[in-house]
Amino acid sequence: MNILIADDHFLVLDGLETLLSTIDMVDAVYKAVNYVELKSYLTKHPIDVMFLDINFGNADGREILPLIRETSNGVKVIALTSFGDTATIKSCIHAGFNGFLLKSDDRTEIINALNAVKKDEKYYSSKAKVAVFENEVLGQKNKLSDREIEIVKLIVSEKTNKEIAQELFISEKTVENHRANIMLKMDVKNVAGLVKKVILLGIIDS
Repeated sequence: MNILIADDHFLVLDGLETLLSTIDMVDAVYKAVNYVELKSYLTKHPIDVMFLDINFGNADGREILPLIRETSNGVKVIALTSFGDTATIKSCIHAGFNGFLLKSDDRTEIINALNAVKKDEKYYSSKAKVAVFENEVLGQKNKLSDREIEIVKLIVSEKTNKEIAQELFISEKTVENHRANIMLKMDVKNVAGLVKKVILLGIIDS
């Protein structure tokens, strides 16, 4: 497997090159510090995987990704960055990267990423997944009012609309309205889907 590291920080380049050289599946490692060098390597060498800094000098990795695909359609491009915020991660996902790694990720994550993209699978490091997941959990919780969360808990405990209405001292019609809003906010179609999602997101305990 031939690897190209595209980063304008020499410490990152040298450190990642040293790490990659210890991985059996890696045959050769090339380094590019700017877009001109990057394009040159892609045209002269059969690059299998590229680690691309999304802040690549004056270029934005997300913007030059289509140009990279035009130069070498078969290359798998893994975003590499120090920024682990949800907005950055999601922007890379939407841009079409084959994977996402933080510069703080360890050797195991890099090996996992290489194995995944080799099989045409997407790969996002554990830290990246946690960042996106935690944001989704917070976002979903903020979508639901306290009353709606209360009703969700009763729905999960298999209470009927009538039983929920009696317990909360509200009308069945009000319960039905809350229930419809909850389904809409949580983007689910039935109770089974609702139960699965609220437990998965940690909105209620399993």
